Amino acid sequence: MTPRTLPSPVHADTAPRFDLEAALARAGVSQRLLRQCEARGLIAATEPRYTHAHVAVLRFARRALALGFAMDEIERLVALWRDEERTSAEVKRLALCRAEALDSRIEELQATKRVLERLADLCRGDHRPACPILDELVEMRGFAATASAAGSRSAPASP
Repeated sequence: MTPRTLPSPVHADTAPRFDLEAALARAGVSQRLLRQCEARGLIAATEPRYTHAHVAVLRFARRALALGFAMDEIERLVALWRDEERTSAEVKRLALCRAEALDSRIEELQATKRVLERLADLCRGDHRPACPILDELVEMRGFAATASAAGSRSAPASP
């Protein structure tokens, strides 16, 4: 099986071209993502019209974003995709690093969820104004402070 490559630019002059709206619709991306790809040199920023090759890169970027890759990683992945001499080992390494980062983020989110559930358990949820959830958000001294100290990405409490 041969590796998938970008559509050939050999006949770029005769290739169909799309305006901005058509390219965005074909790729299923926002104008913001298109501009990010242009800014990083993934597609030519000077193109007034877009080709199938541009659309392919935009789709690639959209799918990579959906898998949690950051733009710098997408830039590297596109470079690897374009490099017919690449080894799959580097692509695998990038995927495994992203999976590891997602595992860490999942652990953080699960810890945050547990804190919220504990706080909700403490709240009576009745007609009275007393609320341990709001107290915790104001003071950051109990459960949330513990979660914050454990490495969550929350901002420090205000003085």
